[in-house]
Amino acid sequence: MKPFLDENFILQSEPAQILYHKYAESQPIFDFHNHLSPQEIYENKPLGNLANAWLDHDHYKWRAMRAAGVDEKLITGHLNKDGTVKQVVESAENSGKSETSKKSEDFDYSRYLAFVRTLQLCPGNPLYHWSHLELKRYFGIDVPVTEANAREIWDKCNALLAKEEFGPRGLLEKMGVRELCTTDDPLDSLEWHKKINMTNAAFKVRPSFRPDLIINAENPDFPNYISRLQEMDCTKFRSISDMISAVARCMDFFKQNGSVVSDHSLENDFYAPTTFDDVNYIFEKAWIGKRLRPEELAKYKGWVLTELGKLYAQKGFVMQIHIGALRDNNAAMLEASGKNIGEDSLADFNFAPQIGAVLNAIYSAEPEARTILYNLNPKDNEALATMAANFRNCQFGPAWWFNDHKDGIEEQIRVYARTAPLGRYVGMLTDSRSFLSYLRHEYFRRILCNFIGNLVEQGEFPWQEESLGKLIQNICYQNAMTFFIPE
Repeated sequence: MKPFLDENFILQSEPAQILYHKYAESQPIFDFHNHLSPQEIYENKPLGNLANAWLDHDHYKWRAMRAAGVDEKLITGHLNKDGTVKQVVESAENSGKSETSKKSEDFDYSRYLAFVRTLQLCPGNPLYHWSHLELKRYFGIDVPVTEANAREIWDKCNALLAKEEFGPRGLLEKMGVRELCTTDDPLDSLEWHKKINMTNAAFKVRPSFRPDLIINAENPDFPNYISRLQEMDCTKFRSISDMISAVARCMDFFKQNGSVVSDHSLENDFYAPTTFDDVNYIFEKAWIGKRLRPEELAKYKGWVLTELGKLYAQKGFVMQIHIGALRDNNAAMLEASGKNIGEDSLADFNFAPQIGAVLNAIYSAEPEARTILYNLNPKDNEALATMAANFRNCQFGPAWWFNDHKDGIEEQIRVYARTAPLGRYVGMLTDSRSFLSYLRHEYFRRILCNFIGNLVEQGEFPWQEESLGKLIQNICYQNAMTFFIPE
């Protein structure tokens, strides 16, 4: 029986152990997709206690707690709809500050303990691995957390979280993060990115261009958003072309502030053939708040995606396309607690011809385009991987969201390896709102080294340590740097 989470965790062979410890372990991190708050990075305030650090932003953990039957007030009941933390205990007029603080801490300990109890139910779940890697790498705790030692671990972690080096910036530096790309609306002022990058931080924080409300004309906020875009651009939109020109100027602003990447989430049909006159009529119809038919939405989205893809190529952005989330399935929870609380799942619509048509239109116009394709439903692995290989500088993206567990990462690597040169792979991302999530890069690197080590061990690839070590280093870091920031 192997010890839990020892230095060779997941590494099943000697070649795997050499590749990880000698070549992968010390590589820096380029996290090209996450949902961290740039304001929190700049302000660098202490994260609070372990419940705050572990649970306040992590819908992976909320989802597991909910599935374990935990009371919702211990999951999202402490949050406002915008994701900010409520004042948990309202102090009475004559109550002392210490009493209020004690009640708040007791409440947070109850949240933390509910998660500890949930973890005991989770063999085979990546949360068990991630959470213990977080305890070990950030806090030096190398024993499994249980109800019996929960208080001891709580006290030790809280004492460390109170230290300056355990603020957001210190945690990022501790994990060797060199570059990270947040997810940002095109109308964002990028105030916090500017402030961060004027400091002496050891890492670069780049905005990502995420035009959800420009693409999603079915959204009730679409008319108001387009009007805001027009007002910010100080122009009058006479056609959809004028709107696209305004978006292009937003891209320029993002690029001036370090952006190298865009991001799109596609959750239903997103392409149908159309003409300019047709799509311009659809745009005007949506802008005045009229409901679009499904085929009109597909025409609009396909045309706009294509135009944006061309612009990204011209301006040097990588276009990320995430396909297949079925969001906000629990209407009552959405109403009570807002979005991004773990009430999402896999969609199962078929989209291969649609993504093929969009990519064909982009690459036909802009052969130097760079794109990354992500699928949420693993049934689409082969389809998306083989589609990516049709185009130069088009990547089948890392295992994402519901796929970034051990089995999902292994399968994604296997599919990539059998459909394209694995040595060109751009590595891993966090896709997270948690500052403690960077151990997912270690998790990925161990799985990657184990995959290649097993090929060597089974005689399916020769043991060429130097060249395999360089391949590992490239996948862990350098390929992403080259792909996103080419010289």
